[in-house]
Formats: sequence, C-alpha cells, structure tokens
Amino acid sequence: MATSLPFMTSYDPPGTSEGTLDPLGLYQIADQLAVQLVPAVRERMQRIRFFTAMAVGASVTEGLEDNPSQRDASPYLVWEWLVVEALMRKMRDDSSIWGVPGTLVARRALDQYGYLDARSYLKTPRIFGFHGVYKRLAIHLGLVDVHLGPGPNADGLVDAWARGLGLTGIQDAKPLLSRWSTAVRRSLGEKSPHTRPGWADDAWSELAVAFAPSTAKAREKRYLRNLLLATDGRRLGALPAIWQLQAESDDGFREEVLHDRLQEKDIGYQPLLDAIRAYEAFARSLQDAFDLLKSEAARLDAQGFDVSLIARDVDFRKSVDGLHERFEAAHRALGEVNIASVSLQNIFDQRFSLFAEPMDAGICARALCSHHESVQRSKSADGKRPWFDRIGQDRIYVRHQYREQRRDIMPDRYVHDYRGEPIRRFYVDLS
Repeated sequence: MATSLPFMTSYDPPGTSEGTLDPLGLYQIADQLAVQLVPAVRERMQRIRFFTAMAVGASVTEGLEDNPSQRDASPYLVWEWLVVEALMRKMRDDSSIWGVPGTLVARRALDQYGYLDARSYLKTPRIFGFHGVYKRLAIHLGLVDVHLGPGPNADGLVDAWARGLGLTGIQDAKPLLSRWSTAVRRSLGEKSPHTRPGWADDAWSELAVAFAPSTAKAREKRYLRNLLLATDGRRLGALPAIWQLQAESDDGFREEVLHDRLQEKDIGYQPLLDAIRAYEAFARSLQDAFDLLKSEAARLDAQGFDVSLIARDVDFRKSVDGLHERFEAAHRALGEVNIASVSLQNIFDQRFSLFAEPMDAGICARALCSHHESVQRSKSADGKRPWFDRIGQDRIYVRHQYREQRRDIMPDRYVHDYRGEPIRRFYVDLS
C-alpha cells in the first residue's frame, strides 16, 4: 500500500511577517516621556468605570483558582467575559457604552456562538480587554494587586459602588457578589470554559446596569476622583494639575496648548515639556516626510517610484528642511530628562543618528527609506517586512495595504499623545 506523505510548502524566509505599527521607531521615546508626565495612565484608557468592574471582580473571583490545564480561562477573564457579554446583550445599541474594549469581537461571538470564550473573544489580558488596558493604573491606585486580587482600596470602591445601587454597603452586596461568583465558577466548569451562567434576561440586565460606563453614582465618582487626584505616594505625576485645567478646555482642546497651560501653572514641568516639544518637532518632520513619500510613491504602480523625485515636493522639502537642527534640539532637551532605568538621549542617538547632519531633500528621502527598513528589521529576531519593496537601489514600490491619500503636513502638531485625552475622558465621566 502506498504511503501518503505530507506535502511541504515552499520555504517562507525569515522577516516576511508584517510590522504594521510605528514604522519609524518614534513611539518608544514618546511613551517614556508620557510616563514621566503621567505615570500609569495609558492612551487606550477611555472609561473610568472599568476600575469599578475590576475592583468588584477581584472580590467576585477571590478564592477561585486557576486551572493549569485551562490557562486561557482564568477566573478574572471569565468575569470580564460576563461583564462584556451583559453589556452587549442588553445595551449594544446604547450610545452611552462607547469605549467598551472588544465590542465588535464580542458582538460577532454572540451572534455566531451565543457566548464568549477564549477562542471567540479574549484569552489574554495583555493589551486587550479592560483588564489588559486598565491593569497598570488599577494596581497604582491600589484597587487590585499584581495578581488581580483585591488591593487595599478595593473595599472602599466596592462599598461606594454598592451604595450607588441602593444597597447599604459592601456587606449588603455579598449575596449579589456570591451569585456572580457562582456564574464564574459555572462558566469555568464547562468542558471548554465559556460564558454559561444559566441566567434569565433580568440577571443579564442587572450585571449590565451595574457596570455600564455612564451609570456611576455620586459616591462612586467621588471615590474614584479622590484616588486619581491623590497627592501622597500614589500621586500620578502631573494628572492633578492637568485635571484642574480641564475646566478651561472644550472638546477641541489641543494637547500642545494644554502643555503650555501646564507650564504656566507649574514651572517645574518645563524641562520635561521642553523635551516633549523638541522631540515632537523632530518626530513630526520625519512622520510628515514619510507620509508624503508613501502617498506620492503610491501614485505609480508597476514601475515603482524614484525616491529622489520627492525632493521636488514643496511640502516634503519644508518637512525635512533644518531636520538636523531639530535633531540637535531634541538630543539636547532629552538629556535634561532623568530616568533611572534608561537614557532617552542614548536611545535617540542610536536610533536617529542618520539625521544628525545636514543633507538635501533627495538624500534625506533615501535616508528615510533606509531608516524605515532598519526599524522594521529590529522589531523581532527575524525582522519585519518594510512597508515598501525595493525595485532598484533608489526605487520603491509601496504595498497596497500601506497606501493612503495625501494629507496636509502638520508642523505645529504633536505626532504622539501624552495622556491628555484619557484624562479628559475620565474628567467628563466623573463630572
């Protein structure tokens, strides 16, 4: 009898996977500067109420052990599945629940399977789901510990939340927490863990209302606000000062202006803010130039684009003119920022040294291409593919998924966010 052997696919060389984020390697320094300004807050944070869901969840899942054979279904993740499912079941068309992580995935999972699990929704909290997005700040605020158990401030928040539900406090909430704990245990007990609490519609509604982002009552809001604005060892850097400035702002308030106001309010932030401004001026030049190069190169197809031709573009020349001076200004300003674990000045020098010397626009365009390729190669052991393919030494072909329409350059705007938006969103939710 003939033996059937598996067919082998053609060789897939290292470095062919995509690296779709941060094509110029600009984010790391910006993120470090933002952490110095407002520790523990992350740009993806949107709704303050998820801290309450985490604090309550720490009580709900307390005493429930991880099953080593089900590493994708920890008790706190099952709790998150239940909360998100409740919101999607009962409030999916309510505009007030914007900012719930993973809503599109959750809706699709419920429509296809009728439940959430690791495969259909979430199996890791690293950067997705509300535990992943909010964990760092929740730990800083003392709401959970590093294992997502109750932190020293959890009971205070749970008590304030319970009173907002019309209960007399945390003790009065014990039966409710016990029912939710049973639902987590029951879901974990499925052969393949998934949300299966055995609830009627009113139980799903109860959970949805309890943690809907816009339904927090005054006592809960006050407790969260006091944690955010603490001036003791948990102080969140410039957050209290930025919070006070929110009353002056509107929906169109720019972070660049916010930093000017912050410096007026507290001159002590000037060295850090100067470093942010100098770095963003340099980053904006690179980003605008790269975006222009991509958009112009995308106009040509099979024959590719001669990189040197971008030197004829007025906006490209404006973006890169004086780039070496902006490099020097950023290098100098970053040297004034002291971080114990890292030297931003050294990172900046190592990553962007190609742009330290004067060069004409055509040479700068070629350097920009080489820089992008270097950044992509450094993203993993095998590297990531550049966003364009080389057709010749100075001719590139921009792949279709990275083609965008030409946009205006924005020399007076930051490339990166420095936590002004999440603070603004917290401020609105707690007002």
